[in-house]
Amino acid sequence: MQDAAKVPLQGRIPADMQGTAANDLVSPDRREEVLAAAAECFMRRGYEATSMDDVADMLGATKGRVYHHFRSKPELFFEVFRRAIFILIREAAVHETGPGTAAERLRRMARAHILCMMETQAFQRNLTLGVDLYRFGETSDEHKATLEELMNLRRGYEDAFRRIFAAGAVDGSMKAADPSLAMRTLLGAINWVAVWYTPRHGETRAHREKLADDVVAQVLGGYLS
Repeated sequence: MQDAAKVPLQGRIPADMQGTAANDLVSPDRREEVLAAAAECFMRRGYEATSMDDVADMLGATKGRVYHHFRSKPELFFEVFRRAIFILIREAAVHETGPGTAAERLRRMARAHILCMMETQAFQRNLTLGVDLYRFGETSDEHKATLEELMNLRRGYEDAFRRIFAAGAVDGSMKAADPSLAMRTLLGAINWVAVWYTPRHGETRAHREKLADDVVAQVLGGYLS
């Protein structure tokens, strides 16, 4: 098995998601509608309290429609989690190896991450639920194996930020004595956007981009040389 820290993020993107913007990933397709409804239900009610009936109610459909695409609640949740992390990977991968100093690339990565937190909020809130299920949940061996796969995807995403902080120490554009601690501190701050962010009436993408820029300026200020 390859070390997650050494696998380029771009190579982890499924072919059908490459070239797709984060806010376009929830399409009108029937299966996508189920995923979007499930993400919303899990975000509002938590994993344990959400049932397949709840997802069907959110859709305004029968439970059979949900089961047509997903055999069980764990399978549905795992796909929501997988979709959330692939959205982040898709948006960060473009910037990790882009032009500019490490600090400039990190700004773009963090900005893209924050926009994902706002524009695919329901999906992104499920990443925390997945970590809790992995650490504390009672699951079957099959589900544990799937959760381990998903955690490896998440770790791979986090490693991209760790690499950028390490690169910043080399090129002199950042001052992070411990790239791992810097990565965790940064992601802890920008992941929280998915918790406190609430869309405003009449809000446009320009408003969200301005907010993302402001958050980036706040959280990265202490790391820049």
